[in-house]
Amino acid sequence: MNTILQNLYGGNICPAEQYKPLQDSYQKMRKEHCSHYKDFIQTLEQLNPPLHQQFIQIMDEQLDTIPLDFSSMFIDGFCLGAQMMIEILNNNHCKNP
Repeated sequence: MNTILQNLYGGNICPAEQYKPLQDSYQKMRKEHCSHYKDFIQTLEQLNPPLHQQFIQIMDEQLDTIPLDFSSMFIDGFCLGAQMMIEILNNNHCKNP
């Protein structure tokens, strides 16, 4: 049986690809946002075609930052978890049975 570190190194664990929010409220909100985005693009296409192209470009630029945000959040959370484990192990917060 491989350890977590072996699986991570071997590519069997990929947090960025395996992430899926489980909250129903998140999934509902995400669907609503996508619907609003599509509706807005359709409105822009009717008003002024170059305007919708510019808007899509701006949104794509914004969306390009999301993987970097997720990566930073994952790393920060992992480091916090590791620091908590070090603190617990160093200060004997847990009583031995």
